[in-house]
Amino acid sequence: MNDNRRKLTGILKLLYENTDREHSMDTYQIMDALESMGTGRPDRKTIEANIKYIIEDLGYGIIKEKGKPNRYRWSDRMFDLSELKVLVDAVSSSRFISRKNSLEIIAKLKDLTSVHQAAHLNRDIITRRSYKKDYGTYADNIDIITDCINSGLRVSFKLTFYDDDRSEVTLNGGMPVEVTPYTLMWDNNFCYLVGKPSDQNSVSHYRVDKMRDVTVTSITAEPVSPEYDAKLAEDRTFCAFGGRVTEVTLSCSHGTMDSMVDVFGTDFLFTPSENGFNARVSVDTSPEFYAWVFSHNGDIRITAPEKVRHEYENMILNQAGRTD
Repeated sequence: MNDNRRKLTGILKLLYENTDREHSMDTYQIMDALESMGTGRPDRKTIEANIKYIIEDLGYGIIKEKGKPNRYRWSDRMFDLSELKVLVDAVSSSRFISRKNSLEIIAKLKDLTSVHQAAHLNRDIITRRSYKKDYGTYADNIDIITDCINSGLRVSFKLTFYDDDRSEVTLNGGMPVEVTPYTLMWDNNFCYLVGKPSDQNSVSHYRVDKMRDVTVTSITAEPVSPEYDAKLAEDRTFCAFGGRVTEVTLSCSHGTMDSMVDVFGTDFLFTPSENGFNARVSVDTSPEFYAWVFSHNGDIRITAPEKVRHEYENMILNQAGRTD
């Protein structure tokens, strides 16, 4: 690398790492820094000519502030500070990213800004100790499944769970599951594979972090059922536990609309009532749906159909019997 190229790359490195919209470097600070980097001490006119070339010919978003001396700042970055804070918070709180990987990713995010702004990315998001786990090849599993979806091939994997001894074991004696992958779905901070198992006619959900030995098969995937609607399936599913899709009427007290919109969006039928409103929603009547209803302590009640209401009441009675 010739001397002028070393100066150019040195200037770029200095401005990228040490300046932003609020922090700048003047010509003499750049000269001192380049000298300490072992590139020799350039004169002022050389620095200004190099920066002019960087701005006008290379097109870097560097702002020049005229003065005695001139000052320079790097203003055009891929992410601004507020966006980086959002990304850091998301990585810190994500339960599927281990603590070790979180620190590694956050360190890379800090490299996308100046040292001054990077200091503001030391954000401690408090999570329960059991919340963040080491899922190992989680990201690799997602990549393999995505490849299967794009290439129209089935995916094979083993499913795991923790037994009463807190040991991770595989389901079905370690036999792999072969699935036609439809899509990947995020729900409750977990990623699920939605697809059709080769030995079933119905669509199932599989947590990606529970998968092991995920591989692409050479078997062509089955066509996606024309009755499958990804958006509709997502709207009806609670925590990816598939149940019986049913139209349910809910009696909702005043103050529960915000909770309803959080779960069902704004596209559901409702009519005002004396104490609040009645709503009609299509949902998978899974235990997770019933648990959500129960969590509202009577402010949201199932009124129809009768079969669903009885199923919910029986679940509550069974749970109460277990605690006696």
